[in-house]
Amino acid sequence: MSSPSDEQILRVKQNIRNLINFNNYLYTQGNIKILNSYFLLSLSDDKDLGLAIGLNILEGAMIALGAEGDVIGVIIANFACGVLDSYTDSTPPSLNAQMSSLLTRFQATSEQLNVDLELYYSDPATYWNKTFSGSVTNAFGTYPISSTFSDLATIDFPAQTDSAFMAYIYKAQYALDQQVWNTLLTNFVITQYNPSTMYPCKTNTEQQMESNAASFYAKHKSYWNNWVYYHSTNRKGEDNSYFTYWQNNIGTGASAFTDGHLNDSACDYLFIDSYDNIIVNPNGLFHRYFVFNNMSKIKHTTHTYSN
Repeated sequence: MSSPSDEQILRVKQNIRNLINFNNYLYTQGNIKILNSYFLLSLSDDKDLGLAIGLNILEGAMIALGAEGDVIGVIIANFACGVLDSYTDSTPPSLNAQMSSLLTRFQATSEQLNVDLELYYSDPATYWNKTFSGSVTNAFGTYPISSTFSDLATIDFPAQTDSAFMAYIYKAQYALDQQVWNTLLTNFVITQYNPSTMYPCKTNTEQQMESNAASFYAKHKSYWNNWVYYHSTNRKGEDNSYFTYWQNNIGTGASAFTDGHLNDSACDYLFIDSYDNIIVNPNGLFHRYFVFNNMSKIKHTTHTYSN
């Protein structure tokens, strides 16, 4: 069991104070992101999504600080996420209650983190050898976290007056936005339209298919069109290769009268690319392929064209 020096205690105190300021700033930005997401998705923030979602959103933001291997970011991310993850095993009274909305759940979670950070700030020596461990899950996977309180004596997390502070805020803010949309998109479904359409390669090259996709997405922003190449020859050895082409749409679901598509403003904000890796919005949240194929919690269904 190690004991801290006075210098180490002062360094840890400063880091915690800067983290509290960071959490407060992120809370303000997080409110804006949550309000924006509900507005663009035409949803009402009128119910509690639960303890796990509140933790997931704030953890998802904090873990982004260490995503690029930056030592300071990694230590702060593991510490902050470790504190938050501990609430799943020992839930504070402030979070063990029904909330009226995601905004109030996020507020309560952020405030509880500050309460505990203030506790650690008041007496670092008592918690010097305390360990924090658990896991964080975001849209991209589940990641283990582990840290010891004394790790905070090995770094200098930037103060609010430091430009590096805002660099960390931008990372966390973007990740929080991704986490909110990853959560709210479960209110929608992805519909695959059947049957597929067949396009002979003799008259439809891959370049033409890509050009058609780009033109289509410009007018139908909630779609992802999947085409697959099949090599084929006839008895004479002539090339009969073809593409099969499926249309997929995210929205409220298809019917005989509507495709229930996600509105254009939401799609403009959500998608980074038009078709795979053709960037139309570098500030978007997710690549189109990822939303349609890797967001496991979004329901998938099919719709058959009527003749």
